Amino acid sequence: MLLEAALDYAKLGWHILPIVAGQKIPASSHGVKDATTDPVQIRAWWSRWPDANVAVACGKASGIYVIDVDISDSVNGYESLKELPPLPETIRQDTPRGGFHAFYCVRESDPPCNRNDFRTGVDIRGDGYYVLLPPSKSESHGSYTWVKGQSPWERGPNEYPQSFRPAVKIPWAAPVQPAVLRGQAAAGAVHEDNTLKRASLYLATCDPAIQGMGGHDSLLWAAVAMVHGFLLSDADATKLLIEEYNPRCTPEWDLSVQSEHRDFTRKVAEARKLTPQNTPGWLLEDAAYSSALPVISIDATAMIRRYREEQEAKRVKALTGPISHVTPSRKNTELEYLQNPPGLVGDICNWINRTAIKRQPFLTLACALTFCGGLFGRKVADHLDNRTNLYCMGIAPSSAGKAHAPNQIRKLCEHAGCLDLLGGDEAASDAAIECRLERNPSTLFLWDEIGLLLSYIQSGGNPHVARIISMLMKLYSSAGIVYKGREYADQEKQRTIVQPCCCVYGTSTPTRFSEGITLDELQDGWLSRCMVFEASTSPPKTRDNRREPVPADISDLVSLWNMREIGGSGGDIESFSAFQSRTGSVLAPTPEQIIVSTTPVAEKIFVNFDNNAIKIGEQNPDLMCLWAKAEENARKISLILAAGSSFESPANTKETAEYACTLVSYLLTHFINSTVPKIVSSKTDLNKQKILGIIEKSGVRGCLIRDITKIARWSNIKQRKDILADLLEGEEIVIQKTKSGKGLLHWTIENYQRYLEEEEE
Repeated sequence: MLLEAALDYAKLGWHILPIVAGQKIPASSHGVKDATTDPVQIRAWWSRWPDANVAVACGKASGIYVIDVDISDSVNGYESLKELPPLPETIRQDTPRGGFHAFYCVRESDPPCNRNDFRTGVDIRGDGYYVLLPPSKSESHGSYTWVKGQSPWERGPNEYPQSFRPAVKIPWAAPVQPAVLRGQAAAGAVHEDNTLKRASLYLATCDPAIQGMGGHDSLLWAAVAMVHGFLLSDADATKLLIEEYNPRCTPEWDLSVQSEHRDFTRKVAEARKLTPQNTPGWLLEDAAYSSALPVISIDATAMIRRYREEQEAKRVKALTGPISHVTPSRKNTELEYLQNPPGLVGDICNWINRTAIKRQPFLTLACALTFCGGLFGRKVADHLDNRTNLYCMGIAPSSAGKAHAPNQIRKLCEHAGCLDLLGGDEAASDAAIECRLERNPSTLFLWDEIGLLLSYIQSGGNPHVARIISMLMKLYSSAGIVYKGREYADQEKQRTIVQPCCCVYGTSTPTRFSEGITLDELQDGWLSRCMVFEASTSPPKTRDNRREPVPADISDLVSLWNMREIGGSGGDIESFSAFQSRTGSVLAPTPEQIIVSTTPVAEKIFVNFDNNAIKIGEQNPDLMCLWAKAEENARKISLILAAGSSFESPANTKETAEYACTLVSYLLTHFINSTVPKIVSSKTDLNKQKILGIIEKSGVRGCLIRDITKIARWSNIKQRKDILADLLEGEEIVIQKTKSGKGLLHWTIENYQRYLEEEEE
């Protein structure tokens, strides 16, 4: 039935893709990019996934643009429709939660822009998006169904309604004829008007304030850009922030409430008191927000337009997180905040950083969190039964100081008498990890060069090693239950582990790490369970580092937690595990943990963070799985911070929840920006990325074939020609004859645009 429906839709010219049964997650590797009308491919998909839901790619590919009206506990799109002109009758389907999708075409005008929350509960779906089609089913809300008389077999799509077109906001100013030349205003007024326009354009690129994700900092740094970057008055800055920034925030400040109005507007006064690192008025000189752009040659106009459209698409995604557009000073401030966590984690970080020759505080944070996760493992839980098991990766260049934090953690374990917490430095197989966890169900693995391990797993050379990732994925979700290992003919070989707390901290270089993972892992859930901490540079050596022994207060607290026995109806965890191992029974009473309470404010922060993570996933289907575990990882981190902040009565508070959500959001945003583009699915893609990197590094001057040949010695002439042809066809590079006509220069699109601008000057 599903296969037949998919084939019928394809006959309409609609590009179809498979969706995981009962869900909205693409089943294929590249999501909506895989959508096709090819019946052979469609049959292959549904042969592999017979229960897969059916989706259609919106936009130019299928010729349809969808107005999506949602109904949920928090929004009612029907209420928003009352404020708009009636929708023209067209192809229409009802969605499982009570909303609907209206399908339109574009014959007489340009396509509408994508927009989430065009109005509350009303989204606009075009290029890059997809919607499910009947007879697809939601796991909990029912099926998609065509409205009688309005299926695509009963009528065609109507023209897209003008009243439902989102306004286009592009962070590039169009050339403007100064009003003073028309005799309509004084020069000073023109300058002020243009400054406000440029400030408005810049503000559209700023991160919105999102509760639980550093919202107040986002507003503060938007205010800094207005009063210091554009030198606006307090009144003008406040007006722009209220009219253009606040409507994008989640939730908006309710400015009709005196306390919220005061809280919002005081950020301008706070911004005025700050001294930014940049020169005052730096944004006035930024060409991207200038009132007049250089004239672009006619041959390059279409290419530059496409480039800007791509940048706008990325900016729209950034409204909820994946692409960061914050100023350097904002980044540094946020990073400094994250590198100073509260409680035991912070104390351990400070000690490790004081003793480092090359200080890597962000990697130290990852290692300390993972260590404390193992230390508190099986001893604390929150009301949702979240535990403290974490998988963290520390990524930095070679000889950048990655090894210092793990080495200091080993010293701490030795000093505090908890060396049994540490697992082996390498993993020979999945069975070896199971064996270790059977002996000590709470274990921290400190693995150097984990990128090599991941690469070896990808090669498939050893099936025992290849199963490590799948086993770690299962262990991640088994921390609060009984883990059952693989079934053997010899039943004595099967391992049963009660509430395993497996924590992993692995280090790698950026190249090794990105080569060790594939695009498929963006979809299979492994990367969503990992938190990647990346330090992009090798810091200078510090000569004031100390040879400092483990501080007694840290060692004592670690020792107390290590020896702590948590009572329950079945006795402590260790006794229960010993009973299980001796008898082979899992029917003994389940041990209890310290239940760490969560304050109402903290719970609200977690819920808002999860809602935003879901929204990000829906807006970016290819990245949906990366955000799937965002809330769970945030709760784990908050639980670790809470246990490290109070031995007697730990609690998830506003402080720990805000920190945890901010950290997870920062990590995912940075990972998506810096690492995901480097992840390749094949050797060919890897070589393509290398060639593109060579061209990008050449900058505005461009590079000749001989420049590429000198660096790309690993390739032959045919490979280079094929790759350059592919890059050119994909409009990732521009090729143009030199002025002498004796060679060809190569640029990336962005560098070529800069080249044209410099030529005009």
